[in-house]
Amino acid sequence: MRFADPQVCPDCRGVIAGQSQCPHCHLDLTSRDVRELWQTLLQADELLSRAVSHRDDHQAAKPDAQPAEPLAAPVAPPQSPQAPQAPQASGGPYPSHPAQQRAAVPPKERSWSVGTILLVLGAFGLIVAGLIFVTRSWQDIGLAGRTLILLGVTAVMGALGTWVTRRPLRASAEAVWSVFLALLTLDFFAARHEGLAGLDALNIQWSWVVWGVVLLALGVGIALWARKPVSAELVSPAVAGGFGITIAGIGAGAVFEDWDFARRTIVALVVAGLLALATRPAGLKTMTLIARIVFAGFFAAAFVAAFVELVDHSSLREMLQDGHGYPMLLMAIASLVVGWLVEPVRVAAVALAVFAGCALIVTPAADAWEPEGVWLAAAFLAALLAVVGTRGNNRWMRGVRIGAVPVVGGLVLLHVGLLADVFETLDPILNRPWKADWDSTLDVAGVENVAVWTVPVVITALLVVAWTVPRWPELGGIRKHAGSLVAGAVALGAIDAVVAMRLPVWGAALVLLVAAVGLLLAHRQDLADAAGPASAVVVAAAAALSAASHGVSSITWIVGAVILVALALVKGPNLLRQAYAAVAVLLALAGLGSLVELLDIDDAATPLAVLVGALVMLAAAGLRLRDHITRVALEGSAALVGFVALLDHASSSELAVRWTVAGAGLFALAAGVKDRRWYVWPGAVALVVAYILLIVDSGFSFVEAYTLPLGAVGLAAGTYVAHRKPDLSTWMVLGPGLALALLPSIPQALADPTELRALLLGLGAVVVLLAGIRLGWQAPFVSGVVIVTLVVLFNIGPYANAAPRVVVIAVVSAILLGVGITWEDRVRDGRKLVGYVRSMR
Repeated sequence: MRFADPQVCPDCRGVIAGQSQCPHCHLDLTSRDVRELWQTLLQADELLSRAVSHRDDHQAAKPDAQPAEPLAAPVAPPQSPQAPQAPQASGGPYPSHPAQQRAAVPPKERSWSVGTILLVLGAFGLIVAGLIFVTRSWQDIGLAGRTLILLGVTAVMGALGTWVTRRPLRASAEAVWSVFLALLTLDFFAARHEGLAGLDALNIQWSWVVWGVVLLALGVGIALWARKPVSAELVSPAVAGGFGITIAGIGAGAVFEDWDFARRTIVALVVAGLLALATRPAGLKTMTLIARIVFAGFFAAAFVAAFVELVDHSSLREMLQDGHGYPMLLMAIASLVVGWLVEPVRVAAVALAVFAGCALIVTPAADAWEPEGVWLAAAFLAALLAVVGTRGNNRWMRGVRIGAVPVVGGLVLLHVGLLADVFETLDPILNRPWKADWDSTLDVAGVENVAVWTVPVVITALLVVAWTVPRWPELGGIRKHAGSLVAGAVALGAIDAVVAMRLPVWGAALVLLVAAVGLLLAHRQDLADAAGPASAVVVAAAAALSAASHGVSSITWIVGAVILVALALVKGPNLLRQAYAAVAVLLALAGLGSLVELLDIDDAATPLAVLVGALVMLAAAGLRLRDHITRVALEGSAALVGFVALLDHASSSELAVRWTVAGAGLFALAAGVKDRRWYVWPGAVALVVAYILLIVDSGFSFVEAYTLPLGAVGLAAGTYVAHRKPDLSTWMVLGPGLALALLPSIPQALADPTELRALLLGLGAVVVLLAGIRLGWQAPFVSGVVIVTLVVLFNIGPYANAAPRVVVIAVVSAILLGVGITWEDRVRDGRKLVGYVRSMR
């Protein structure tokens, strides 16, 4: 029987089936009081279980004893007749109704309880006290006293450790055994210092080795013995074992004092490795983990020391005859051995072995032949490891791929460094173009004088790497971009090659254009997404490098423009195609100008030829590529180059010719291209500028020579538009022409109203006024009235000024009197005049 039964109500003992309230007595099974009652019933069951256990033990000791009568007969709990039988509980603490309340679980014992902290502090205090005692009071005690004290304290701590381990008290055992091993260490080195048991015959290095082995053995022994009573592995013996491996390795390395540091670190590594392997049969996880950490530290130190030794003695003679390369070779072998023995670190170990092997090849190659040795070694190793890295996906091959990353990265950095030399070569070319002969060699101080045949080798290695590395299993996501990487490698390699190989200008341009054509073909065949951009980059490099020679640049720019046009016409992203088209126009027109300049015809011929070429480009874009995606880019680039050609420095007559050609060409384009009728406006502006330039070149000094023809053109165009579109205001269509034809002459005409200019201006104003009255147009009517009035007033002015003042006053007064008398009629007439003007168009 159990007091805590999850299938019955604790009050009426009626059957419940997971309800939150008893169906018989309606007791709330989720209340706080019922939960506390449940905990009490659980404790009662536990006490009863203990009592039954003691009874069974007592009866087993006395088999003839009769069972005692119970205090009272068990009474069956009341059952409700209508309550169904509840199914057997499937487990779980009471209550099992929807409240889902779990029985309180005793909290886990915290690893850092107050007792643990006190134990740690006590152990630390004992160790500190021992150190103080040994350093301050040790000399005052005789040899026998010292021996007895050391042995006695150590024996006491050993016995105490045995006792707490058997209890078992794990935290206490950790503290006591750590104190015991620390005291034992002090005992050993103190005994050696005092010459006890002949230990002074050992030098300090061998003492570290011996005691490291002993300490490791003690740690393993204590951990193995304590594992059963404590039911766990003690940490303090494992830490002591790791310390023992450390001091043994350091001591072993220090034994050979006349050896170089790299060899001594290898000796220390071997000793540490052997001791770490010796812990494996014990099957102690903590000890094994700490031993591996210690061994990893020795391994890292030995690897770094071997690498430094190799770099400091990089010649092949020093490596082989003097033995300075053997430490790195041993580390490579050790890495493979570690990877074979310890599977979790196999990837890292194989990577280190590959790195060590690469270092053993690259270092003497660099010392023997600089820089070609590094180039060839890096190229060979990068290509080889890139291909080997595709041969599997186990731990060994993953290690090979990781180890190949430094040499592959080194090959890429080599080409980036060569690219820096390319920019250094471009700097003087772009600052002073067309200064070299067509067969001059590309040369710059930053480019090393390398053997020419090595450059294709490193470029081939780069191509192999670009093709194979994306096929590594870890890089499956970029495998589809392998073709693009190869295209980028072709572009980079071609640009680097023409500078590093010190080719002549024509040779560099030819190689780059051939590479660009190859990339163009790859782009057309959809072999690589980046083939198109790579081709454009190569064309740009060819255009820049060929600028060193006048003749080479002319041909290169035109051929490059053709390649870019081909890129723009095939499929691809619209933005890139537009960029190709724009740059193609720039290169084509630059090449055209360069060819004209090369013919040495006349200085004015070059910008004129470029302008005509720009107009031809505009015509080709409008007539042949009307619906093509690159049309706007072609037109914009051509317009920009044409505008620059218009502004090129020249005499007024030469500039007038260019602007006239531009205006005529734009008018022709406006007539020939249906959706570019608006070309007529910039064409008109160009013709106006051309006319002004001609007037300036002719030396005319009167303003009407500039403005009157333009005004006449404006009036003619405005009159045409006014008849075609009657709904437009005459101020909009005729205002600009009237302003150009009449306004510039007013200041000089009014300044000298008796001259011919004033007379002609007045006559012109009368003509404009009559035209406005005849056609009912407001702009010419108002303009004519205003100008005629001004001319008349300024003509009367001199005579009024010459007449006596009394006459002037009398005339003005009479006029005012007349106006006053007929004011109402004047107001009525004025309103009629305003209405008339307003009624005009």
